[in-house]
Amino acid sequence: MPNLTSAYEELADAYHEGVDPEGAGLSDPTFDSLVGDVRGERVAAVACGQGRDARRLADLGARVVGLDASESLLSHAYRLEQQAPRGIEYLHADAQNLSDDLTASFDGVVCYMALMDIPDLEPTVRSIARMLKPGGWFVASIIHPCYKTPADGELIDYVDGSTRRIVGRYFDEGPFTSPTRLAILPRVSYHRMLSTYLNTFMAEGLPIVRMVEPVGDRPVWQTVPGILYFRCQRTPSGAW
Repeated sequence: MPNLTSAYEELADAYHEGVDPEGAGLSDPTFDSLVGDVRGERVAAVACGQGRDARRLADLGARVVGLDASESLLSHAYRLEQQAPRGIEYLHADAQNLSDDLTASFDGVVCYMALMDIPDLEPTVRSIARMLKPGGWFVASIIHPCYKTPADGELIDYVDGSTRRIVGRYFDEGPFTSPTRLAILPRVSYHRMLSTYLNTFMAEGLPIVRMVEPVGDRPVWQTVPGILYFRCQRTPSGAW
């Protein structure tokens, strides 16, 4: 087995308890809408962690392979699969350098709330494109790069009580420490401009066909989006 590392390795138990301790699977209507009807399709969940997105895909009728670089997170996924079998296969694999054995073997790929925690975007997107059959689809979600930047915060208007999002250092791409991130998430994230994401997808033969910016629960995320979702469609001949 390759010697892989993951920023989530030491946080695996806390992350598992924080996102899906009972193994019910992901609950996200926006994700479901973008994925669509996957009954009978072979779908990969890249950077699947403890498997909540993989379990949701299986419940939607897909034949699922989950991949993650954290053995500790995968141990939770294995255990939950044994307790409530859904036919999910889990592999210890690095999204930045996936095996050639997976080339053109999936109808769809998802990467749920993980691209911003992976150091190298370009090889990751290239690996995902290579995994897809011609015409295959890719659905992902990320922290919104326009409103979660290396320097951000919230401002309260003391006249009307409204909360506003303030951002800075948007053009400073690369790793940054985010002390306000939830305790179950790595301290270090990787900021990229929105154009970097879009141009990378296009360069690797994965043009975006739909984007969604849902309204959040907190007041500040009801004025600007905190999460960005997108669906890509692989061109007949990807750049790889």
